[in-house]
Amino acid sequence: MMQTRFPLRWKIAAFAAGLVAFAVAALALFTVVLPWREKLHAQEHLASALVKTVAAGIVEVRSDGAHWDANRLETLVANSAAGPGGLEVVYALLYDGKEMLNQAASTANPRLLEHSSPDLAALYQRDRPRALGLLQSKLPGVRKLSLRLKLPDEGLRRGQVEADLGRLELGISTAAIDQELRASLFRDFLVFLATLLVALIGAILMGGRIARPLGDLAGAMGRLQAGDFEQRSTFAHGNDEVGDLAVAFNDMADGLNERERLRGTLGRYVSGDVAERILQETSDVALPGELRRVTVLFLDMRGFTTVSERLRPREVLELLNEYFSIVVDRVSAHGGSVNKFIGDAAMCIWGAPRWLETPERDAVICALEMRAAAVELSEKRRERGLTAVGFGIGINCGEVVAGNLGASERLEYTVIGDAVNLAQRLESQASAGEILVSQEIYEKVQDLVEAVPREAVKLKGKGLPVPLWEITRLIRAEAA
Repeated sequence: MMQTRFPLRWKIAAFAAGLVAFAVAALALFTVVLPWREKLHAQEHLASALVKTVAAGIVEVRSDGAHWDANRLETLVANSAAGPGGLEVVYALLYDGKEMLNQAASTANPRLLEHSSPDLAALYQRDRPRALGLLQSKLPGVRKLSLRLKLPDEGLRRGQVEADLGRLELGISTAAIDQELRASLFRDFLVFLATLLVALIGAILMGGRIARPLGDLAGAMGRLQAGDFEQRSTFAHGNDEVGDLAVAFNDMADGLNERERLRGTLGRYVSGDVAERILQETSDVALPGELRRVTVLFLDMRGFTTVSERLRPREVLELLNEYFSIVVDRVSAHGGSVNKFIGDAAMCIWGAPRWLETPERDAVICALEMRAAAVELSEKRRERGLTAVGFGIGINCGEVVAGNLGASERLEYTVIGDAVNLAQRLESQASAGEILVSQEIYEKVQDLVEAVPREAVKLKGKGLPVPLWEITRLIRAEAA
C-alpha cells in the first residue's frame, strides 16, 4: 500500500504553525487566563470578607431562631459596587438550615440584573418571588458564590446551640472581568493570526530553500542509481548540513564514476566475468584455486610468423587487433571469457568463473562463428590489398583448477590442468580454418554439428594416441 507523501516544506510549515500556536496559547495562559482566574478568586475573597463583616448586622439570633434584617441585606446588594474593590452583587439568596429559600430576606439589584438578563429583571419588577426562584439557575456574566452563615462568637458564649444559620448565595457580576478577558483574547487572537501568517510564509520559504537542494539530491541519486555516473549536485557550495550532504554526494559520485571507469578499464584487460568477480571480492587475492569443470578453446593465427616479417610493427598490431576483435565479440556473445592473448594466439574459457549450463555447445558454436567471421574479414582485407590470416582452433573440456596465479604483486586469473594442455595440443594440430575437438567434446555436440573423424595422433604428454574430430558445419541452428 502506497503511503501518502508529504513534501518537506509542508512538514516544516506545520511544525512552525504548531510552535506558534503553542507559544501564543502559553502567552494567553500566563497573561490572560491566569490573571482572570486570580481576579475571580479576589472577588471570592472580597465577597467572603464583606459577608463576614455585615453578617452580624443582618441576622439576630433569638430563642425562637434566627431573624434576618431584609432591609440591611437589600442595602448591601444595592450599594455593593460603592464598597472597596468595586464588588458588584447582582443578587443575594438566603437559605435556612433546611435549604429553604427565604424569599422575604432574599433580594436582587435590578440595575445589575438588567445587564445580565433583561427579561428576568422585568419579571423581578412584576413577580418578585418567581424571579427569585429563577435566580437559582445559571445566569450569563454572573458567578455564584455560596457562603455558610455561622452563629457569631458572642452568641455561642451566651449558650446558643444553633451554630449553622444557613447559607447565603451571592451572584457576583463578572461582566467587567469577562469583557476584559474577551478583549485580551481577541487581541491575542489577532496576534496569533498575524504571527501564524508570518511563520507559515517564512516556513514555506525556508522549507523550499531546504527542500530544493534535497530534491535535487534525490533526483541526482535516482539518476546515479540508474547508471548515470556523471551526476553532480550544484549545492555543494552551501555552508550548512545540506551543503555537506551535497559535497558527500559528489564525492560518492566521483568514487562510483572512478570505480566504473576501473571496471571498464579492467574489463579490457580481463574478461567481464573475471572483472566483476575481482571487484566483488573484499581482498585483491581472494580468488583461491577451486576445482571447476570448464571448456577451453585455443586458437592461433596460421602463417602469422611469416606475415609479421613482411609488415611494419604498427601493421602487425592492426592485423592482430582486427582478428582479435572477432574473438572477443563472439566469445562474449556466447557466454565465455577471453582468458589471455598469447602473441598471435588466444585462450578462451567457458564455465569459470561463471557457471554455464552447456559450455561445450557454446564453445563449438562460437568457434564456427569465429571461423566464418575470420573468413569474411580476410576477404575484405584482401580487397583492400592487406594481408590476411586464418584461425586454427582446438577445443577440449574437463576438470581444472581455476583461480589466481602468481604473486601478491602480480596476479592472473586462469585455469590449470590437463584439460587445458590437451586443448592447446589440439589447436597445434589444426590448420587454418580447422576446428579440432576432443572425443568428449564431440559426444556433447554430435547431434548439433557435422564432424569428420581424424586419425588419432600421439600428443606430447599422452601415452596413447588421442582421437580427434574436425567440426565442419552446424546442422541444427536452434542452439545458435
